[in-house]
Amino acid sequence: MSATVRFEVNGEPRSVTTDPERRLLDVLREELDLTGTKYGCGEGQCGACLVYVDGEPARSCILPVSSVAGKSITTIEGLAGGGALHPVQ
Repeated sequence: MSATVRFEVNGEPRSVTTDPERRLLDVLREELDLTGTKYGCGEGQCGACLVYVDGEPARSCILPVSSVAGKSITTIEGLAGGGALHPVQ
């Protein structure tokens, strides 16, 4: 079963047609080519997959993409501002 999920990533509107229970991590890396978000433990413990969803930290390896519909996501790629890298980058 597929569904179209619409959300914003790093300030850009995006939409993906996929299984709504697919992990956000996989959608970011495989569908949107945002590979800065990493797979670590797969259990939401290590933080390698951390993104911000509406300004709050979220573990994308345990978050279904359907849960971010209509929300704003910021990945490591989206932290830079004004042409300068963010200290985390």
